[in-house]
Amino acid sequence: MRTNINKDSIRKTELNNMMKYREGWELSNKYSKILMNHIMNDNLYEISLTIYSQYMNELKNKKINTSKNYVQIWETMINTIRKGKSCPLRSIRILHQTSQQRTN
Repeated sequence: MRTNINKDSIRKTELNNMMKYREGWELSNKYSKILMNHIMNDNLYEISLTIYSQYMNELKNKKINTSKNYVQIWETMINTIRKGKSCPLRSIRILHQTSQQRTN
C-alpha cells in the first residue's frame, strides 16, 4: 500500500515537470512569434534582448525551470546576434522553427 502512494506521488511530480516543460516551450513559441514580427527592424539586437528578458521574466514568474533547452536556444540566438556571426535573421528563424516544432 505504501509503495502505491509513493508511486502516485512520483507520477504527480513527473506530470507536473512535463507540463512545466511544455509550458516553457509554449512561452518560447509565443515570444519567438513576437520576435519574428520585428525581424526586419534596424535595431534587431536591442529588440531581441528586450523580448528575451520578457520571456525570462515570464518563466521566472510562473516558476518554470530556466536551465532547460528552451532557454538555451534563446541564449544561443542572443550570442549569435551579439557576435555578429552568420546572419542574425537565420538564428531567429531557427529559434522560431524549433519553438514551433516543440509545441506541435
